[in-house]
Amino acid sequence: METRFIEKPSIEINRETCSACLLCVRICPTRIFSTGGENTDEIITGHHEECVLCGQCICVCPSGSIGHSGFVKENFRPVMSQVPVPEEKAYDFLSRRRSVRNYKKEVPPAELLNQLVGIAGFAPGSPHHRVGWVRNVTVVHGEAGMKEVLDMTADYMRQLLILLNSRFIKLAARFSDSAKAGLAVVPDMQMRLDEYRRGGDPIIYRAPAALFFHAPVASSTPQTDCDTAALLVQLYAEALGLGTCWNGLIQGAAAGDHLKRFRKLTDYLEIPANHKCYAAMTIGYPTIKLNTIPERKVNISWIGM
Repeated sequence: METRFIEKPSIEINRETCSACLLCVRICPTRIFSTGGENTDEIITGHHEECVLCGQCICVCPSGSIGHSGFVKENFRPVMSQVPVPEEKAYDFLSRRRSVRNYKKEVPPAELLNQLVGIAGFAPGSPHHRVGWVRNVTVVHGEAGMKEVLDMTADYMRQLLILLNSRFIKLAARFSDSAKAGLAVVPDMQMRLDEYRRGGDPIIYRAPAALFFHAPVASSTPQTDCDTAALLVQLYAEALGLGTCWNGLIQGAAAGDHLKRFRKLTDYLEIPANHKCYAAMTIGYPTIKLNTIPERKVNISWIGM
């Protein structure tokens, strides 16, 4: 099947240098590479339209024999070390990531945020027909822009509260768990709006910047693609001395969740018409440092043990 979304790449094998090690055959997730038949080890390629642009065929080829129109070989970076991060350091780093709601006024430099957001491209995803592989992040930077985000999100919350307090939703809550869950957030949302009206900011916490992750609605797993990208960014932010907070309020406002006609923030962020914002976070330099890591529990179930 020909892709209807992104141009089909061309993939070629240099027969003079190919050693027929079969690593490309083994690693390709869409089976583009195969042997020529039972009596030959010659590598052939087919159905290039199924390529997901993971680039792993090029990464594993020891002789550099694969030519791919979707990549520039010079842009590939060598793996500096095959030794993984020590277990203790990895666990300490991953477990100490916490949501930050107290930020310095200092705005992170654009160059630093560009470096940070660049890591999103390495997040796992499911780019069927290559749609969704390129991550899309809109950065709001500075006091003026964040004031727009705050005010538009507050307006979204006001309109959402009207809907949640309607007789229809209250009636639906008798039969629908999702409607019941919606009613459960009303007190918290009302509290935040009341504080906002008094000049406080329990919505974006006076953060100096925010990141909005959006993806084509027609891609295979847009929610997962944005979530994995956002998490990778949050982890890398820790290493750069930045703090983040996953923010469902600004994400909902940017997506117009539950309010199909609400497009103020969507339009302000210039999110394309065929895209939707699936994840968002505030970001800045934290003012408070944690001295310990809180306990977290996980329920683990085993099958076949």
